[in-house]
Amino acid sequence: MALTTGLVQSLTINTSQVCVTIGDNPTNAELLILNVASDSDAATLALQASMTDALSAAMVTRRSVTATHGDQDALISRVAVDPA
Repeated sequence: MALTTGLVQSLTINTSQVCVTIGDNPTNAELLILNVASDSDAATLALQASMTDALSAAMVTRRSVTATHGDQDALISRVAVDPA
């Protein structure tokens, strides 16, 4: 698993995925994706909603995040927000 750490530079939410760029600045950021499958069970949907909320809050408060994703893909599996 790979880790990407930095500030949330942008966040786009639509019905099937959340696209987020994370990095030191807008020109040096990595695009990562959180897939939101409508056929997921309630626990998975709740986890995805919580990760989306955490990314959104981190962007507004300018807190650094660490997103865990696959070595060969950009699919987010875990999000950690640095404490204040």
